[in-house]
Amino acid sequence: MLEQEDLLARQLQLQAEADAIAEEMHLKQLLATAGTPVKVGSSALGLMVWRDLDITVACSKLNIAAISGIAAQLMSNPQVRDLKFINDTGNWNTDPTYPDGYFLGMTYESKNGNKWELDIWFVDEPDKQPDLQHIRTMPDRLTPATIVSILSIKTVWAARAEYGKQVKSFDIYTAVLDNNVRTPAEFNQWLQSRNNNFY
Repeated sequence: MLEQEDLLARQLQLQAEADAIAEEMHLKQLLATAGTPVKVGSSALGLMVWRDLDITVACSKLNIAAISGIAAQLMSNPQVRDLKFINDTGNWNTDPTYPDGYFLGMTYESKNGNKWELDIWFVDEPDKQPDLQHIRTMPDRLTPATIVSILSIKTVWAARAEYGKQVKSFDIYTAVLDNNVRTPAEFNQWLQSRNNNFY
C-alpha cells in the first residue's frame, strides 16, 4: 500500500493534471455556452486516486440544442476516444430526489498520453444535484487524517470491478466521515455490516 506522502503527492499531481486537461480541452468556455460549469467530485475535493474529471453544468434551462453543439465539438476533438450521451429527463429520470439532466461521458487521451474519463452533467435544478451539495458541505469536514484514509481506501477499491457500480466514492466518504472508518480493512467490515442491514 502507498505511504501517506505518496498518496498525497499523487493526489496533487492528478489534481494538477485535471486542471490542465480542462484547459487543454477549453472546457470552461465550451460548457459555458449551456450554463455555469462547476468542477465537482474528487478533483474539486482533493481526493483523487485516478484520472477522472467530473463537471456539473448548472443551466437556467436544459437546452438540448446547446448540449448537442457541445457534444459535436467534443466529438470532433481527435483526442476524444468515445462519447456517451444519457437523457435523464422526464420519464427517464426515475429518482425524484435527483434533478432532470443530460449526461456526456467520454474517454480522452491527454497530450502527454494519459487516458482520462470525463463525466459532465447538465442540470436545471442545481440545488437538487448531490455533487454540488458535496463540494459545499464536505470540505469543512475533511481533515488531514480523513483525507489520507479516503485516499488509501479509494486506491484499493479503484482497481476493483465493483468500484463505481456497487461501491462508489461517496460510500467511502460516508464511511470515513460519518462512521470513523480509517483503513481498507475497516471499510470492508463497514460494507459487510451495511449490506447485512439491507437484507
